[in-house]
Amino acid sequence: MNIEEKNEGQKINYAVNKSTIVFDETISVNVARYQKDFENVIDVCIDNNMQLTTGLGKWYAANIIIPPRKYNMVDTGTKDDKENEIYDRVAEPLNMDDVTLVLWTLPVNYTALAGGAF
Repeated sequence: MNIEEKNEGQKINYAVNKSTIVFDETISVNVARYQKDFENVIDVCIDNNMQLTTGLGKWYAANIIIPPRKYNMVDTGTKDDKENEIYDRVAEPLNMDDVTLVLWTLPVNYTALAGGAF
């Protein structure tokens, strides 16, 4: 996974397990579930009550930039009525090395959870 820090200061705690990113022991995002045929961006934000949320909030904590799906053409072993081979388009599994995690500085009054899996 590519990590990009947008500005200086304290960033959100996160842990990665396979294709899931857990932010501050509060929100988990299974990145593979959100991969589409086009680039998809998931925003992890902090709301007015200093709670983490996905979607827009008052402050950005992180952005997850998920690349578009890649496909392989797989021979089905069958032919059509004109003897042409029939292929299926099969999606490749998400490669987390292609995902970019953008981290933003946390607001001064945000209190991160201590301990846990970090």
